[in-house]
Amino acid sequence: MNDVVYKTLKEKDFIMKNYLIRVATELKLSLNETLLIMYFMNQDIPTLNIENIREAIHISDEEIMEAFTKLTALNLISINVVKGSNGVRTEVISYDTILRQVTTDITNTHKETQKTDLFTKIENELGHLSSIEYQIIDDWLNQGFSEEMIEEALKEAVYNNTKSLRYINKILITWKAKGISSRNDLIRNNKKENEDSLLIDLVDTNWLDEE
Repeated sequence: MNDVVYKTLKEKDFIMKNYLIRVATELKLSLNETLLIMYFMNQDIPTLNIENIREAIHISDEEIMEAFTKLTALNLISINVVKGSNGVRTEVISYDTILRQVTTDITNTHKETQKTDLFTKIENELGHLSSIEYQIIDDWLNQGFSEEMIEEALKEAVYNNTKSLRYINKILITWKAKGISSRNDLIRNNKKENEDSLLIDLVDTNWLDEE
């Protein structure tokens, strides 16, 4: 094979992200629609330049406009007018809707993974959890207790050798009443309580008796 041809074929052209494959599959996008999104995603400043698009993805002008119209109708892409430093206005293609959708999916997946890790940590200390106990932990999360604070309450329960969800729940409610919602809040509160306790000890000490 000719070296020039070989090197040309080996060159990396467009990059296609995995999340685009997922979006295209879920929404049953056509090949042309998928190629057009891929083209826009690979441009520093994506614009609807028919000639450039035709040369890049090798579909006709009519197919480009048909795909563009469909993607716009699905709100997957939109046109934003951007004013450059030279004052010239340019119509730039935005695919933020796709990014927001994927970001939401990634965030939800991350949250589910974190929740699974939390369940595992609690089970490691308390033993196998029943379906009702899983629901109790879910309720804590729905009430706004962070995983960080639930883990801190678990540590407190283990330290006090009272390993039960009821005791953990009591700790969480107590902390909430004190306005403690993060590990840093807890550290500050414990420091203050220790200082207050030391002050009380100093006040209660009968210095005359000690002499």
